[in-house]
This record gives sequence, C-alpha cells and structure tokens, in this order.
Amino acid sequence: MSPKSLLAICVGFGAGGWFAFQAARRTLAFNRALWWPGVRGTILESVEYRDEVRNGRHFRVRYEYTVNGERFIGSTPRLCGDWFWGLKEQTAFVARYAPGQEVEVFHDPANPRISCLDRTDRSGISAMWIIAVGATGLAAMLVWLDQAG
Repeated sequence: MSPKSLLAICVGFGAGGWFAFQAARRTLAFNRALWWPGVRGTILESVEYRDEVRNGRHFRVRYEYTVNGERFIGSTPRLCGDWFWGLKEQTAFVARYAPGQEVEVFHDPANPRISCLDRTDRSGISAMWIIAVGATGLAAMLVWLDQAG
C-alpha cells in the first residue's frame, strides 16, 4: 500500500468517524431538547452578512429571554448548527425573525444558558450523516481497490 493510499484511507475513516460522532451527539441533544420548557423572548438581532474569514454569506440571530428572574442572551437559533443546504434556505430562516419580535425560546432546565429558537430543524444533522457515510464509504472503497490491485 502506498503512503498516499494509506493517508487517504486514514483521512476518510477519520472524517467519517468524526462526522458520525458529531451527528450522533447532535441527535441526542435534539432528543433532549424536545422536552425543554419554553419561555417568551425577544429577537435582538437577525442579519445576514458577508463573512470574509469563511469567504461566504453567514447569519447571526441573537435573542434575549428570562428564566427564574435571570436574563440571558442566546445566539443559537438552531440546535443543528449554522449550516444550510443553500443561501435561499438561510435567507428564509433569517427572515423569520425581526428585531423586537416576540418568540418562544426553548432552554435546557439544567443549564438555562443553553437555548434555541428552533428545536425541530434537523437538516444540518442530515448533512453530517451523509458526509460520515460518504467518507467512510470512500475509504472502504480505497481499501478494497488496494486489496484487489
């Protein structure tokens, strides 16, 4: 087996394992979040902007809410992360929230700093599973091709 093949196989299995771990972790978080209580909150900021570091369009949604008399500011509107399949979906998501708008904020009762606005969108997790399966499949194919050759 050549060093390049070995490296490609290690990277493929490593990426597949990492993405599978992250997807499983976020799936468990989703299952817990289904039972989180909701409180009233207010959108502070909802914008799309050009991110020079990531070289693309990104978004930021910030909101405030109060739990047991303590005020919190959240910036995790989706538990599945900040990745969208396309710019159209991202723009539609940001448009759902306007500064000053009242919203329901779901929070972890054990740690109210952990919160979200949307606890049903699993699209980012689906992408992680697809990448995990694809990377692992490609690495397995490289192993098979190396054994067959």
